[in-house]
Amino acid sequence: MSDVSWYYALNGSRCGPYTLEQMSGFLSSNDINADTKVWAGTGDWVSLKDTVLAQNIQRPSGPPPLAASDVDDRFVWALVGVQLVGGLVEYLSGISIWWAFLILNIGLCVFDERRLKAAGHLAPQSYWALLVPVYLWKRASLLNQKKHYFYGWMAAFIVSVLLSVVGDESAIEDAACPIVTEIIHKQFYQTSSCLAVTIDEEVRSGFYLAHAILDNGNDIDITIEKKGEQILVRIPKQ
Repeated sequence: MSDVSWYYALNGSRCGPYTLEQMSGFLSSNDINADTKVWAGTGDWVSLKDTVLAQNIQRPSGPPPLAASDVDDRFVWALVGVQLVGGLVEYLSGISIWWAFLILNIGLCVFDERRLKAAGHLAPQSYWALLVPVYLWKRASLLNQKKHYFYGWMAAFIVSVLLSVVGDESAIEDAACPIVTEIIHKQFYQTSSCLAVTIDEEVRSGFYLAHAILDNGNDIDITIEKKGEQILVRIPKQ
């Protein structure tokens, strides 16, 4: 049997001829595996595990990996929760805490990686914790799972971005109202004050058309420009 010329299939190509001893060496070095298609001189291509080479397949020393359905997914769903809750916290507090998200995301990915390895599965490389959606996609692919938690994270990310935009505009409106009052008092010599400002349209990045509601019942059109941390308000001729 050792005189037979062996071939194996790799990436759509036929590799060979090789001796039985060489094929055994390829198997030991993991260049080929039990499912590799081989041809031993006669018949059709068959899986290596269905030939005499099957006796050289290394058997696992421990139990097989847990089924994907039995793997603990709590940490990846926690990543989704962090993204959503974090967006709400930033919206309600008006404070950016991206660094806290980063620390939590890295910690959850590290714990999840350990759980995957404990379950006998490969895990995405640790550095993908810096790009959570990539980590989640690769994890689902390695486990042959449906990518529900990936899509859940993307949805949470979109919601958090929308909340951030709304929160930024709300902060600008709050900052603009006392400026409107100051302009009315100092430039127009009137006693009315601003009760609220509402942004109507963002004409370009950082430049808004808005209107202010005054305590005398009138609405006036204003423009707001945000330059860094500075808020500039103008009241055009009405």
